[in-house]
Amino acid sequence: MVKGAKQISKFIIRVGVSLLLFAWLLSRTDKGELLAAIRAISLKSYMAALFMYLISQIVSSGRWHIITRSLGFPGGFVRHLKYYFVGMYFNLFLPTGVGGDLLKVIYLTKDSPQRLKATYTILLDRSSGLWAMYLLGGLATLFLTTPLPHYMDMTLKGIAIGVIAFLFLHRPIYHLLTPRLKGRLARFDTPLILLDDTPTLLKAFFLSLIIQALGMGSIYVLGRGMDLPVEWGYYFSMFPLVALAILLPISFNGIGVREGGFIYFLGLRGVPQEKALTLSLGFFSIQVISSLLGGIIYGLGLHRR
Repeated sequence: MVKGAKQISKFIIRVGVSLLLFAWLLSRTDKGELLAAIRAISLKSYMAALFMYLISQIVSSGRWHIITRSLGFPGGFVRHLKYYFVGMYFNLFLPTGVGGDLLKVIYLTKDSPQRLKATYTILLDRSSGLWAMYLLGGLATLFLTTPLPHYMDMTLKGIAIGVIAFLFLHRPIYHLLTPRLKGRLARFDTPLILLDDTPTLLKAFFLSLIIQALGMGSIYVLGRGMDLPVEWGYYFSMFPLVALAILLPISFNGIGVREGGFIYFLGLRGVPQEKALTLSLGFFSIQVISSLLGGIIYGLGLHRR
């Protein structure tokens, strides 16, 4: 009961932080300019961005399918696609932000009761996406006409170099481990063997690059439809930094933090606060619409078939 009370209090605090941040940002914007920016969004660009994001999530479910199959879980792509979208829906609307991941673990282990190993599929799926995002962000800094602030630029490039190093060194790292250590780790069902499974890792990472390019590209398409004077490389560079702030467990689904990040980074390129806020809200609405598809799948019971 104490644990449940703590969870509720954390949820209330996160919602409060999001509401305060969002209210503060709204207080600093011109409401007339904000409404004008919202009306000026190109429907064609919005639909194109929505399509790109939906495709990215379908590919993302394919990445999770590859990982789950490599760890011995049964099921075809369509089955995992439905689980993935249901997970998206609950990740967005449940208080913890990871409730959808827990549901995916439960669905995945209906025929194979290996909850710990199923949890690893979620961790591997998410970490692969993060690696790809920061690699693309680091590479994008090389194409900027005006560089990011020095410490941000070096952060992205440093993480990108680390990702590249891991891709080349993962097999030597695995073979350096002693048989005794491998045996101990195997007791916890750790997916350590994937370090020696280069084809699976490369497939998952290649799909991650496509997923992140489509996701960040959708923001660029949306911004271009708003006639924002921002180059594509800047969107690819700024979003990993915004995502880093969103990962902090201080808000509800990143609301408030994401908008503040967009306003700050786009402000460095001379974009008015109202337009930056509109772009952030537009991208969030695309995420909500995509997640609602998972709600439809869940409501109709399609994930059980």
